[in-house]
Amino acid sequence: MCNNEFRRIGSGVSYRSTLKISSELLWGEMARVSAAYARGKLVDIGCGTRPYEPLFLPHVDSYFGVDWEGAADQHYGAATRADLYADCTDTKLQAESFDTLLSTQVMEHIYDTGAFLRECNRLLKKGGVGIFSVPFVWETHAEPHDYYRFTRYALENMFRDYGFVVESINPVGGVYATLTQLKIVSLYYRPVQSLPYRLIRRVRNELAIPLLNFMALHLDRVLWSDKLCLNYCVIVRKPD
Repeated sequence: MCNNEFRRIGSGVSYRSTLKISSELLWGEMARVSAAYARGKLVDIGCGTRPYEPLFLPHVDSYFGVDWEGAADQHYGAATRADLYADCTDTKLQAESFDTLLSTQVMEHIYDTGAFLRECNRLLKKGGVGIFSVPFVWETHAEPHDYYRFTRYALENMFRDYGFVVESINPVGGVYATLTQLKIVSLYYRPVQSLPYRLIRRVRNELAIPLLNFMALHLDRVLWSDKLCLNYCVIVRKPD
């Protein structure tokens, strides 16, 4: 989800934001897994602006960011906080040098998924933990480098094929949150021509988007179904 609004991420995002639902749900999931799994030396692959660094820093000894220069220039520019610009499928970093590997909303942009997972496995120490967030339902973005959407079963098999033990695959956002988030995106980004309609849309969005955000975040748990979700959070471990 390479959108400038993701620079303002977390529970503090305004209810007027078109990305309130996705942002807050991912922030909550990253808060949970950072406390449970992060330790030692951490590498953030496809780090962008390192939005989750505040959540992970209390639990790790160091935080190192890697990103591809082309993607950084296109999406974040000077706001990119990479310590190293490199191909995420071949970083040239020392093997088995990190205890924790974090990669959020990156896998769908890597055409050679196998090479990416092989590199992630190579970078982790034995017993190290990988934390990945991967979209399941989202509009195309960061074109033309948007290649895949993965089911939980594809994720489970791919990570196992490349040498990981899968600890958990958790849906982030259920069907109600997912459908509401898509509705908000469609309301906001629908192209309009006439000035009167643009004014009507602006008023509608000022009223509708906060209400839809509020309802989605509070009702998603009540109407929960993981058959459709915005993202998956995958926790894997490199065997000893």
